[in-house]
Amino acid sequence: MNQEANTQTSNASDNCNSVPGCCGDANARAGRRQFVKATGLTAAMLMAGRTDVMAGPFEAEDFDHVIPADKKLSKQWIESLYARGEPLSATAGNLKYIGMPISGLCTGQVYLGGDGQLWYWNLTAKKDRKNNPKGVRYMQPDVARSSPAQGFALQVGGKVHTLDAGGFQDVKFTNQYPMGLVNYADKSCPLRVQLEAYTPFIPLNRDESSYPVIVMRYTVTNASPDSQDVAIAGWIDNSTNGSKGKKVGVYRALDEIATVECTADFENANAMALGVLGKEKPELVDLAKTNPGPDGVFDSEASAEDGARVQMNAKRPALASIGRKFSLGPGESKTVSFTVSWRFPMVRYGVGFGMGPKSTSPGRNHYATVYPTASEASNQLAKRESELYGTTQKWVDTWYDSSLPYWFLERAFIPINCMQTQVAQRVYPRGNNTDIYNLEEGVRCCPGNCTHVWNYAQGLARVFPEIERECRDKIEYGLGFDDSNGMIYFRYSMRDGKNGRDDALDGTCGTIIRVLRESQMTTDYRFLKSIWDRVKLSMDFVIKEWDPDEDGILAGAQHNTLDEPWYGKVHWLINVYHAALKASAVMARQMNQTSVAERYERIVAKGAPAMVEQLWNEDFGYFIHIPGDAESEKHGSTNGCHIDQVLGESWLHEVGLEPILPKDKIQRSLQSLWKYNFTPNVGEFRKVMKNGRWYAAAGDAGLVMCSFPNGKIEPKSGKASYAGYLNECMTGFEWQVAAHMIREGMVQEGLAIGKAIYDRYSPDARNPYNEVECSDHYSRAMASYGAYLAACGYRYDGPQGKLAFGPRLSPEDFRAAFTTAEGWGRFTQTVDSGQQTASLELRYGKLALKELALDKVKGTSTSQAKVAIDGEQVQAKFLQEADRYILRFTEPLKLVADQRLEIKFED
Repeated sequence: MNQEANTQTSNASDNCNSVPGCCGDANARAGRRQFVKATGLTAAMLMAGRTDVMAGPFEAEDFDHVIPADKKLSKQWIESLYARGEPLSATAGNLKYIGMPISGLCTGQVYLGGDGQLWYWNLTAKKDRKNNPKGVRYMQPDVARSSPAQGFALQVGGKVHTLDAGGFQDVKFTNQYPMGLVNYADKSCPLRVQLEAYTPFIPLNRDESSYPVIVMRYTVTNASPDSQDVAIAGWIDNSTNGSKGKKVGVYRALDEIATVECTADFENANAMALGVLGKEKPELVDLAKTNPGPDGVFDSEASAEDGARVQMNAKRPALASIGRKFSLGPGESKTVSFTVSWRFPMVRYGVGFGMGPKSTSPGRNHYATVYPTASEASNQLAKRESELYGTTQKWVDTWYDSSLPYWFLERAFIPINCMQTQVAQRVYPRGNNTDIYNLEEGVRCCPGNCTHVWNYAQGLARVFPEIERECRDKIEYGLGFDDSNGMIYFRYSMRDGKNGRDDALDGTCGTIIRVLRESQMTTDYRFLKSIWDRVKLSMDFVIKEWDPDEDGILAGAQHNTLDEPWYGKVHWLINVYHAALKASAVMARQMNQTSVAERYERIVAKGAPAMVEQLWNEDFGYFIHIPGDAESEKHGSTNGCHIDQVLGESWLHEVGLEPILPKDKIQRSLQSLWKYNFTPNVGEFRKVMKNGRWYAAAGDAGLVMCSFPNGKIEPKSGKASYAGYLNECMTGFEWQVAAHMIREGMVQEGLAIGKAIYDRYSPDARNPYNEVECSDHYSRAMASYGAYLAACGYRYDGPQGKLAFGPRLSPEDFRAAFTTAEGWGRFTQTVDSGQQTASLELRYGKLALKELALDKVKGTSTSQAKVAIDGEQVQAKFLQEADRYILRFTEPLKLVADQRLEIKFED
């Protein structure tokens, strides 16, 4: 199916010609050729919900240069960028595409559908035809596939209502990712039902976020004036082992839960279990159900005892069911919680390209070594369900109880769900007793923890930093590291010598910067000390291979994330190289290696002005790529406006370092990206630039990878498919630029890029939980979290004990979540009568703090600060630097959960 946005003719009365930073100068449009009506140019320029026109109307000549300089964003759409709004929700016909990953980290892939059904089960890391580099699920999104083999239902008044869109007329889904909320109502049913579905998800706590268990909390309310006898139950299919062995059903009465487990009678058989929480014995149990669906579920009785089991022929249908009965008076409610859990011990995880067996490797799922059975996984969760549910809910409340717009919070956080899909496996490779994170680029597509893709991702490092640290140590500087010379293989799993040299310049440089980021998300330098010698060796390798004269300008074949070597003087690769050198210099000083740091700093001191002199084009207003001399070296972005031209500067923001390039050049580069690369209608651009995949359809807005406003028409490349990359809209690249724009004061433009992505993933068009690039749930999309950090003005250095904020949106009334190495909470800032106040509420873990810095809010003034923890005064030295207030604490602060730090600035 080819899904594109609905179309609607725009109303021309709401253009935003007066909004600074979004609309072009009217004088610049003078002298256009005779007006030609452009029917269809504004079609589908619609915001989420498809009710308000995003941009236009446009004239044909607006697209003379393929991308209009004047974006003509409508007033309503611009207002939607800043509006608090409402959580993403869907009803009726808009439920079909919703698929929210809801499994524990690296435990498989299961979707929560818009009507509360569980679908798209992939617990074996299998690959389907759409898991390929074409990313077809953008234009061909899957529709939720209901299955009678697993589900839930309730019975009241002798009538059975399945808990899905088939059983209730009115169903509403509301996003609370990582939780999902579904409400059910029907005129024919005296009960209302609310489902809260979740897997424990606790930032900074990897292990308690890695249960192979889904909790389905159904709250049933009697909306009638009469008492009602109610039954609610679920059923599950025994088909996980195919036709191998005999099917086995087991009933377990455990500490806080009763389960029915479906497995087989051989060693290492796969297993799934359905449980109902509570010490009370369930009233409904059936281990020998033979037909799918709810039929017979409510006729069963709980006669089974702990350990009871049945065996059935592997070739015959076999299911099991479990549930409860209860009565509700008028207006009464009762919550019944079910669990769905699994244990798949063995996995063939992706290590190569293609569908065949050579593209996978055998291993053991880590989670299966923690829980001996699927029922025991549920039991361990059930013992602490109140705590795990409460902490997960606390994070949800902390994240969404913010002054930032809902749309922004949702899109910034949702891509982290790639860790709850078959993008990620935590495995013990065959014959190995050390577990690793095997991370693909997208679901079962492009293997090997690809350095030049994952170095765009920012979310995982701030939410589950332990995972990123382990990947640096075990993968890039472990399995993928050549300790004889410092080279990092950009796909660790393909380090076999068959492909020759397999390193990527941007991947290596990005990995070096990531080490600094990972160190900053700790409380001391132990991690950095453990890895620094390897990092230094890889930095020196880059210098030796591409900059042997140490002039700061790269040369030679420079393989990168656009999947081929670029040659000559490549602006964005030079900038990332400089950022890696600067990060390495910082780490060298932290390791007391001053001479090493000074060497790196000298290279940057030479290279940065040389880059400006050689690659800045003043007439164009952006940096260009000067390719090599040979005909085979001509491909690349050349004189085009390339999306990543100042990527290194963006990276420096992420690790709290000052810029390398002149600020005016950075800002003009970003302004040019807005002017030349952001289009309200990608379809018009692709009419001319035809090559490439479709991650933004005709009528969608987006920031294209490269535009050619100064004469070049088609990008040249070694391969046509790689040339097509430059014509695409890929969200990870877009988010990187959006974050950088917000950091550099181009707040509206950065938000507009993000909102365009949000609109593209509206649930009426496709799955809002699946940002597609090269396959599904593409990891590069986690760059979105960088935009969130930018909006907060967040800066953090754990070993230094430094934390800082500088909100870019409504700093006079700001509220947002934050994470640190050992704790998370909420930052709040207000302005009243010209006085700035702020607070930190720690809601989980602990926080060691030596310094807190806050950007000054315009219009405020102060000469002193008062600091208190839970009302008790704290001594701090108050400093002012440029546009920032700094508090240095006489004694390091040690906040624990539920404590509140308050700061009041006074004249």
